[in-house]
Amino acid sequence: MSYTCKALIKDYCANCTFAGIRFIADDTKHWTERCIWVVFVFLGWYGSAVLIIAAWNDFVLNPISFGLDTVYTDWNTKMPAVAICEFSNDERIYEVADKIWSTDHLLDLEDALRDIAYFRGYCFNLVDFCYNTKKPEPKCPMSNYSYYANLVRSDCHRIIQNCSYNNVPFDCCEYFLLMPTDIGTCYVVNSIQTEKSNSYPMICNNTVKRGSIKFDVLLTSMLYTLGEDEIPSVTSLRATTLKIQLGRKYRRLVAVNNIQNDPLVADTTTQQRACRFYSENEGGMYPHYSYSACITQCRKQAQLKLCGCHDHFIIATCMACLHAHVDSLINIKPPWSKRPGQVCQCLPSCDETEVTVIKDRSVSERLFKKKKSEVEIVLAHIPAERFKRNVVRSRLDLVVSVGGTTGLFVGASLISFIELIFYFTVRFISNILMDKRNQKRNVVLSIQERKKYKRINLGIEQKQTQGPYVNSGVQNSTLIVYDSIYEKINKRHH
Repeated sequence: MSYTCKALIKDYCANCTFAGIRFIADDTKHWTERCIWVVFVFLGWYGSAVLIIAAWNDFVLNPISFGLDTVYTDWNTKMPAVAICEFSNDERIYEVADKIWSTDHLLDLEDALRDIAYFRGYCFNLVDFCYNTKKPEPKCPMSNYSYYANLVRSDCHRIIQNCSYNNVPFDCCEYFLLMPTDIGTCYVVNSIQTEKSNSYPMICNNTVKRGSIKFDVLLTSMLYTLGEDEIPSVTSLRATTLKIQLGRKYRRLVAVNNIQNDPLVADTTTQQRACRFYSENEGGMYPHYSYSACITQCRKQAQLKLCGCHDHFIIATCMACLHAHVDSLINIKPPWSKRPGQVCQCLPSCDETEVTVIKDRSVSERLFKKKKSEVEIVLAHIPAERFKRNVVRSRLDLVVSVGGTTGLFVGASLISFIELIFYFTVRFISNILMDKRNQKRNVVLSIQERKKYKRINLGIEQKQTQGPYVNSGVQNSTLIVYDSIYEKINKRHH
């Protein structure tokens, strides 16, 4: 018997483990009963599909939840990263200008040099004096701006001195490491984004509750208090910055809140968790991923697109074009905003640290005589809570949800779906092969029995003799046996 597709489907429906299917395939039942089972099976599969789709959407769109962790007895809290970026040095400007040009140079050249050395997205003096004029000064710097900036900028020893942590002195320039940024070279402590890695242990906990960084600043600078993965830039929040003027004493109180991630967060995609880990830094400008590093990369790409170059702190030229598009290049905007700015698809860091400035205090110190400023960064208190990113719908939860739904509504298991595939692949091919093999066997048997029939026939003819009942009308018993064998052969073939 050849196995048709219809027979195979009917055989599967009669023997499958999905609930209700075998009652539909049972043709011994009344058609009304079979129709009722069709309705029940359809409703079961429909309900299962609805719940599975809902579970999948929750897994894709909402697998993460935020909570607060308040078990703070064993936490170690790092002091925030502190960056010092030179802001102004008029004496150095005059000295470099006299060295590059003659002592009788135009004062406008000094203003242009200041715009180059301390470029922050705009350079009015340079553009007005060297570009937007019919007769530009021949001595105007028109290219190789990084060369001029490096002549003016000071090294670490001329900016920071007398560093200490909790009144324990340490070498400033050994731990305040160089970091190139879009506002020039900065010196940063407690950062993971510097090319060299040399961190001073600044940890606060229930044993060491006090955290205080002190140092002297010798030049007018900008101070930034950031997370360990953040970059000082023109887009940094004003709340994180503090302008350091010489002859004053500054004290900043900060609070630090960290984020803890469930180990299963690493198994989710960036779209699911809406953040990136440090290692997810493909094509980044800095060693680790962070939101501010991504913004800096985004601004660099926008500068290349608009002007064909980028600012000289990230290797460059064409200052006039950058100045002309300053509003578009400095501001960051959401996709729906119509104001000038860049739309950067940057996700926050999964390990970012929230640094909150509680209070800034500044007093004048006559003893300094405007030769230096004293700065102190103090951790106001040890955090009593921190954010925690939990996975509420993992891959295992999805498997359990799908398995429970299919088991409840359609009575299925993993074996049921394996059985479905098996029936229409392995079983189907196996039935075809077995049918062909049986046909060949029947042909061989029929040939053998025909040969046997011939041998019997020949034997009967040879052994037949004239007996006493030859003419009596009584049939020979050997012929009766032969006739019965011949009849069986014919029945088998028919």
